[in-house]
Amino acid sequence: MVSWGRVALAVVVVALAIITLMTIIIHLKPHVSTVGVRLSGGCTFNSIASPVLPYAVPPSPSYMLLSNWVNMSILVSTGFPIFGLSENGALVTMPTSIRWLLVGGVGLVNVSLYVDNIGSVRESYLTLNNTLIVNGTNGWLEFMVPPYSGLIFIIQNSKVPLTYVIEASGNYTYSPTSGGVAIIGEPNITVYSPNSSIAVSTVGKVVQVVVKSTGFNYLELAVDARPISLTQALAINSKRVETWLLESRKPNLGGCLLGEYYLSLLLIKDSQNPLTGGFAASPEPIYLYTWVRDSSFDAMALQGAGHYESAARYWLWMAEAQNSSGAWFTRYSFFNGRPDYSYGIPEYDSIGLFQIGVYQYYQLTHNKTLIMQLLPVLNKSLSWEYGRIMSSGLIPQDLSIWEDLYAYNFWTQAMDLDGLLASYRLYGELGLNNTWILGMINRLNGTLQRYFYIGGCYVRALRPSEVFYEGKTQVTLAPVSATYDSSVILPIDYGLINPLSSRAINAVDCVINNLWDSRVGGLARYSGDIYHYAAYLYDSSGEEPPWVITTLFLALYYEEVGNYTAALNILNWAVNHSEYGLLPEAIDPNYGNPLPSTSPLVWSASMYVIGVLSYNQSGVYDLIPPG
Repeated sequence: MVSWGRVALAVVVVALAIITLMTIIIHLKPHVSTVGVRLSGGCTFNSIASPVLPYAVPPSPSYMLLSNWVNMSILVSTGFPIFGLSENGALVTMPTSIRWLLVGGVGLVNVSLYVDNIGSVRESYLTLNNTLIVNGTNGWLEFMVPPYSGLIFIIQNSKVPLTYVIEASGNYTYSPTSGGVAIIGEPNITVYSPNSSIAVSTVGKVVQVVVKSTGFNYLELAVDARPISLTQALAINSKRVETWLLESRKPNLGGCLLGEYYLSLLLIKDSQNPLTGGFAASPEPIYLYTWVRDSSFDAMALQGAGHYESAARYWLWMAEAQNSSGAWFTRYSFFNGRPDYSYGIPEYDSIGLFQIGVYQYYQLTHNKTLIMQLLPVLNKSLSWEYGRIMSSGLIPQDLSIWEDLYAYNFWTQAMDLDGLLASYRLYGELGLNNTWILGMINRLNGTLQRYFYIGGCYVRALRPSEVFYEGKTQVTLAPVSATYDSSVILPIDYGLINPLSSRAINAVDCVINNLWDSRVGGLARYSGDIYHYAAYLYDSSGEEPPWVITTLFLALYYEEVGNYTAALNILNWAVNHSEYGLLPEAIDPNYGNPLPSTSPLVWSASMYVIGVLSYNQSGVYDLIPPG
C-alpha cells in the first residue's frame, strides 16, 4: 500500500537536498545566493509582504536561540537594530555576538564571542537548514550548531577582515593547538579557524582569544568535542535536520504555508532548553523565560507534529515544577527551570493547559506508561481545583493571559473548564473514577455561562460587587468593564461549547466586530490595549496592535466550523506579516510591520503549527474530541 504521507514528504526531501547544495554553493559565491536557503515549495519568506515602514529596512530578528537539541544551547545577537518609535522606548541593540553558552553538566558558561567589522546588519533570518544568516554591509555570517554534536560553526564571506573575540571568564587556562587554541576548563573549548591569525592572552581570570580572518573562511568552537572539517559539519547538520523535519506529521497544505510550518517547528525546537525541557517565550531578552502558558502550547505543537519525545520532556518538567498546592508559578528561569519568585503574580490557566496537553499526548501516543507517571500530578491539580470550584463555583481571581487585570478572568475559568473536560475523558479512558470531575465541570460551567455571557458576548472578566436588594447587601459578580477580549475564542475552539451554537457564533462575532483591524488585518488583544504603544515597550505607532496568536485563535475557530477559506486567509496573513518566516508577537496597527521588541514569539509559531495541523484534517489533530 502506498504511503501518501511519505510520497508527499519526498518533495520536501528533494527541496532539502537542494537547500544543502545551496548552503555549500554560497560558500563559493557572494552572499546574495543564499536566497536559496529561504525557499520552500517555490515560496520566498519576506519580511512582511508589502513593507510600508516607519524606518528604512524590513525588520529582522535581533536575537535567536540555536540548540544542538540534546545538551547545548546558544543565544546569538544578530546585531540587527531594535527599532523603537519613542525615545522612552529606546531599546539596546547588541553587536553581532554569541551572548552565552548553556552546556549540560555545567550550566550557563561564562563564555562569549563578539564579531567586529561585519558592518551594519541589514537582515538576519533562520533557514530550513536550521542555520542563522546575518547579512552585513561588509559580508555575511552563518551560525550553525549541528544537532547532537558539541560543535558551533560561524561561516563567513567578508569583503574586509573580520575580528572574533572569544572571552572565557573563570577558572580557565589555555594551550595552543594546530590551527587554533584549546581553552581548558569546564567545559573544554577548542577554537579552530584555518588560514586565520590567532592570538591568545590572559587578563586576570579572563582567557581572551582573538581571531582575524578575511574572505571565505570559518570559525569553529568544539565544546567538549573534537573539531571536524566544515564539509563534514555541513553534511551532518543537513542530514540530521532533514531527518527531524521528515519525522514531522505532514499537514494538508503546501508551498509557502508548508515551509512556514517547518520553519516554525525549528524555532520551537531551538527554543526548548535541552537540559530542562522548558521553552523560552522568545529569544528577545525581555521574554527569555519559561512561561508555563506559552510553553504548554509549544509542547502541544510539537506533539501534534509527531515530536513526542520533546513534548514529553516538557510535561515531565512541569510535573517536577508543580507547587505543593497543585498549581504552578507563572514563569521560571529558562536556564535552570527554577521559579522566578520576583514575578509572583498569580496565574491559574496553567492547570487547565497541563490537563489538556497531557490528554492530547495520550490521544496521540496511547503511552500509558508516561500518563501513569504524570497521574499523581494530575490528581494534585484536580484536587486544587476541587476545593475552590466546589466552594465558590470559580477558579480564584488571577492576572490570567494578559497579566494586567486581577479578576475572575474568562480565559482562566474557561481554559480550566476545558482542562476538566480533558481530565474527565482521560480518567474515563483509563478506567478511573471521574464522577467527581464531572461535578466540578457542572459547577464551573454553570457559573461561567450564567455570569460571563452578557448581551451576546463573553465578557473579559468579573469582580465581586455589592448590591443593595430588598433591604439587604448581597455580593454578586459584575463585569469589570465593557472591554472586549479576543482570548475568549480559544476556549471555544478547545471544547467549551459547540462552536456552531448561537452562543459561540455571537461571542466570536462580538470579538471580530470590535477588535478586527481593518487597516492591516488581525485581531487586537482587547479594547484600549497600549502595551506596545505607551505602557512598556513603545515600539508600536498606535494602540491595539493586532497579535498573531489571537488572530490564529480565530483561524482555529474557522477550522472548527468548516470555514477553511477564512482559515487559509488568516494563515497566509500570518506568514505575510513575519520576519522572513519568523512570526512576531504583534504587528503595527498602522504600518503592518512586526513589532521588534518581542519578535520572534515562540507561542506565535506554536499556534501556527497547531492551526496548520488542524486545517481540513478532522480527526488527525482533534483538540478535544466530542464526548
